[in-house]
Amino acid sequence: MSRALCFVLLWYAGVSAQTAAVGLYNEANSHYRNGDFAQAQSAYMQVVDSGVKDARLFYNLGNTHFKMQRLGEAILWYERAYRLDPRDEDIAANLLFANQVKADRDEEEKGNAVTDFVIDAFFFPTLSELSLFFAVGWFGLFVLGAWRLLNRSTVGSLWLVAILVCGGVAGSCGSWLALSSYQQANAVSAIVVAEMVTARSGPDASQTEVFSMHEGTKVRVVRSEGIWVLVRLQNGLGGWVQTEQIEII
Repeated sequence: MSRALCFVLLWYAGVSAQTAAVGLYNEANSHYRNGDFAQAQSAYMQVVDSGVKDARLFYNLGNTHFKMQRLGEAILWYERAYRLDPRDEDIAANLLFANQVKADRDEEEKGNAVTDFVIDAFFFPTLSELSLFFAVGWFGLFVLGAWRLLNRSTVGSLWLVAILVCGGVAGSCGSWLALSSYQQANAVSAIVVAEMVTARSGPDASQTEVFSMHEGTKVRVVRSEGIWVLVRLQNGLGGWVQTEQIEII
């Protein structure tokens, strides 16, 4: 089989997969509008299983689970949608409402205004936006470098300013992207999806009960041992729960 034919077949397979995903997504929306939430959830999940990561898809899954009275899974999908598009007002509003109606209340960490502002500013751009600006900066450097090689005339001040701007954008966005990616990769959070969970002092059902929590509670994952995982609440209290009782965001 020639390389050209392989490329055509791969391209066709990709287009066919995207078309199938769009069809399933529209089918899921139709089921949701008709009140058939179980069928809508099944169709949405098929789109997710095909590899699609989209904020509106995750948001719709959150709405579907909320309608099915699965609060933990609803918050899970709202959180996943919020990570992809933190500035979407509908996602933020539904996530806030779901957190208000769950059984457990998250204890907010107290901080000062300056710290909160710096943290919010750092996480304001999404990884996709940082990647785009980083790519634009490098592309600008490439174009300016190619222009300089082709044009042997004396370098002007405008060219130097453009080089500095593109280099600054590429360097700052690249560093920002690396730090944000590292933080997200190492700060693993999860949502309790079981109706009620008892956290224990060790990775065994016979260990002492430390605390209980209900579906929708957000925890930080510390480490795992077999079917058990050590989680920590926002107030610092930690305990071991079974992996099937939580879902990583």
